[in-house]
Amino acid sequence: MGRKVVVVGAGIVGLTLAKELAIHGVDVQVYDAKREVSDGAAKASGIFSISGLGLIGIDPATALVNRLNGAVLHAGRERLRIKASETKAYVVDRAMLAKSCREAAARAGAHITLGKRFDREELRKIASDKENIIVGADGAVSTVASAFSFPKIKEYVLTYKAEYRNAAVDDPELAGLFFSNEIAYRFFGWSCPYSKDRVEIGIGISDRAKISSSAAFAKFAKSDAVSAIVKNAERVNGYASIIPLSSREITVKDNVVLVGDAAGQVKATTGGGVIFGCSCAKVLAQVIRANIEKGTSLRAYEKEWRKRYGVDLKMHDFLHNYYSNLRVSNMEVFLKVSKMLGAEKFFSEYGDMDRPSLMLKRFFLRGLAK
Repeated sequence: MGRKVVVVGAGIVGLTLAKELAIHGVDVQVYDAKREVSDGAAKASGIFSISGLGLIGIDPATALVNRLNGAVLHAGRERLRIKASETKAYVVDRAMLAKSCREAAARAGAHITLGKRFDREELRKIASDKENIIVGADGAVSTVASAFSFPKIKEYVLTYKAEYRNAAVDDPELAGLFFSNEIAYRFFGWSCPYSKDRVEIGIGISDRAKISSSAAFAKFAKSDAVSAIVKNAERVNGYASIIPLSSREITVKDNVVLVGDAAGQVKATTGGGVIFGCSCAKVLAQVIRANIEKGTSLRAYEKEWRKRYGVDLKMHDFLHNYYSNLRVSNMEVFLKVSKMLGAEKFFSEYGDMDRPSLMLKRFFLRGLAK
């Protein structure tokens, strides 16, 4: 094959795409401004569903930090406790996972160059040769998307997280989700246990909020529920990040394509983008191969990823818009009613943090079976 694929962004999604292409003999070159693929990886939380990791073919064994069985949802004084009998999600070291993905892509034959930052003119020059395919896998604030005037993402979440040692973790198998529009505007706060005495505390707020994520974090850390966890703990780090909350209206322009956070392929409910991003990367790899071998239009990617994952992403968007517009008192009522309706048992048995459409199907099938 004489054509070349240039992937801008050596994150987990970009490296997954590179591996899928290289395995099939496609000439793929990955570039990133980072000196190491692990640089900045700690900015993002490392909670992944077991089913999601299995779907995209990533083995977290070398990066495993903890196993989670469920979560506790907090709103005011109300709690909704969801705990399954088996492990539902892994907490992984994102830096180690990124290194593992790089090794896998390199073994497959992908060429990876770090410490290289493209400006807009360079990208346009590469794209001017129609034999090249450019893939923007360069995150929420995508240089590729900007260089080729893709539609803008409508809303972002600004996050801040920190790790604490010697923390008072109540149950190391349960994450915590804290809903309060007054503190976490249009998103939520969270606790992610690494062990019995290590925990990650974080918060996300809409970019429409009139406060910084670090200021929101400081307020959140002083709340009663979080203070009980970290009051006598040692804070060891702190990171700010940005997450897209909506998909771009267009993700393909001629020979330029977007994937992952750059395309907005992210769960609006949680901000998680690796599972959907890597799933879409696999779709893109198939389309690129068909384009090179048969002349199939790259626009087939747009149609296919929306067909496969668009419904679930829209459901995440709907759920996010619902809970993010509730006051604490309304959220308290919602959790209370949910418990009365048996939500704790249902979500413990059938909950799916990635695919709400599958969970909905299980709900109806469960009802029909009665």
